Amino acid sequence: MLEPEKIAVIDVGSNSCRLVIYERAGAALLPYFNEKSTVGLGRGLPETGKLSPDGKKKALKTFHRFNAILSGLGVRKIYAVATAAVREADDGPEFREEAEQALGVSLRVLSGAEEGYFSALGVATGFRRAKGLVADLGGSSMELQRVGKGANQAAGETYLLGPLSRPDDQDLPIEKRRKVIRKILAVSGLLPSKSGWLFAVGGAWRNVAAVHMELTDYPLGVAHGYELDRAALGQVIEVADQARNDKEIQVRLMRVSKRRYETLLHAALVLDCLMEIAEAGTVHISAYGLREGLVVGAEQLAVEDGLLDTAGLYFKLSEASLAFGEDLFRFVEPILGQVDQSMDVLRAICLMADAGARLHPDHRCQLVFEQVLRAPIPALTHEQRLFAALAIAARYSYKFDAPSEVAKLMSAQLCAEAKLVGTAMRLGGVFSGRSAPILNSACLSLDGDRLNLRVLEKNRDMVSSTVKRRLQQLATLLQIEGEAEIVASL
Repeated sequence: MLEPEKIAVIDVGSNSCRLVIYERAGAALLPYFNEKSTVGLGRGLPETGKLSPDGKKKALKTFHRFNAILSGLGVRKIYAVATAAVREADDGPEFREEAEQALGVSLRVLSGAEEGYFSALGVATGFRRAKGLVADLGGSSMELQRVGKGANQAAGETYLLGPLSRPDDQDLPIEKRRKVIRKILAVSGLLPSKSGWLFAVGGAWRNVAAVHMELTDYPLGVAHGYELDRAALGQVIEVADQARNDKEIQVRLMRVSKRRYETLLHAALVLDCLMEIAEAGTVHISAYGLREGLVVGAEQLAVEDGLLDTAGLYFKLSEASLAFGEDLFRFVEPILGQVDQSMDVLRAICLMADAGARLHPDHRCQLVFEQVLRAPIPALTHEQRLFAALAIAARYSYKFDAPSEVAKLMSAQLCAEAKLVGTAMRLGGVFSGRSAPILNSACLSLDGDRLNLRVLEKNRDMVSSTVKRRLQQLATLLQIEGEAEIVASL
């Protein structure tokens, strides 16, 4: 595994300023430090044309803190950008100079098209072979940009649809607010979106997803990859509207995110109107956006390698563990035709097969299940997360069952296939003692109604009674017989 380096992004937005320090190895980007300060730079901008004086003071104080943290950690690669508020304000250039002095680095003011482009790069990091339309809602603006083959940076669009740009809309009835949003978006050349998915980027929309999870008791609690249809958005809009006159509902929503409560209704309405005009049945929430896209673009990362590289970095896999994982994938590959999952995902699962090795054996299955389920690993849908978590837990115990609160999200077929993969990995681990060279002295094969484990003569003593039992467990799941065979060559 490559030694990780630290890379920082400073994002000066209309409402908040954020510092994220990533650990990067290969195409892996894992947050190491993440701090946000809500300063409100864009408050009052539509009326005055200038940045908020109080917001500027708070921002500059925050920048001195960011500078100290980066200096203390010795971070040398720093990408600092400002978005809509600094871009639109009359005093934006003056503030930029002050910000650069406080930060100790140059501050790049992004155009709307650039902002959308980097958000789309971030989405391409977070979703496998992402294709469609990316919408990024910030404090002041919303950017639209296509992602996928043939996407053109110059074709991006930006609209002043952030909550700080529409302060007077709060007093309008919901249908009038919808009309205003539709009118603003009517000039778009990217709508309706004729192919691919619709991806939603930004904290306001992640909060919409979190509120819907709260309303439906959704147990996973992972925003990235969460899917919403218009009926789900209707639930959020209805509850957010009721909360204006119902203290109990208001308290419940504020428990999800107190800071984003005031923007919840606006964000949900913008997303609902966008889905309507885009003719999108579903929107996919992305936790990856502008900041990840900046690093991907600057460092020229191969986003297609993000899943595997992140698995190695997050679980701190050694070279030996990575080698074992790669060979484990080759070992179990003959039975993977029985499983309806992407080979990239299955390979990543094999790389993560040692994730629970250092955990206490009495609690290992439950702990590794939870860790994999909620790990900040890109390019996994919620179904794939569930599959991966159950497969890796089953790698340590044939009898493991998913906890009841998340089991309801899993079909019987998903559970059966995950346990099949986990049991095959368990066989490989037990046979080889987690040694890649020993594992390479054996192979699995499906021959009609028989599962064969062929082992080279030199390692015949590796076929213990436990190995035979694990082989039979795997064969039972396949509903066939299992047999170990000693051979001269594979």
